[in-house]
Amino acid sequence: MIVKGEIPNSINDPIYKYCVIDFSGDSFLINPEMLLYNAYKYSYKDITRYLAIASVRPYAEYLVRGTLTLPLGEAPVDPRNHLDSPELITVKDGVLHFLYETPPLSIQH
Repeated sequence: MIVKGEIPNSINDPIYKYCVIDFSGDSFLINPEMLLYNAYKYSYKDITRYLAIASVRPYAEYLVRGTLTLPLGEAPVDPRNHLDSPELITVKDGVLHFLYETPPLSIQH
């Protein structure tokens, strides 16, 4: 419902239950549409783990510094041991880099 922008047809619609849930919080994705667009390439398990690990990143760090990475030591698991598609999250110099979390293009005037 949230990702595809769908609205329920009635209170009996299975997605109606999501209308009353507050999804706000400190976790974030910059480009969820890119992950959704490319989801056919990955297993549900890998997508779920990608989302879970990305959600650990502090939103305040992104707001203040634009940080889209996560130190490996702050991750709940080492993605190298838990992903069948290791390109989703790479580790460089002890920092996790998320494939579909690229900084937005800046607009130059």
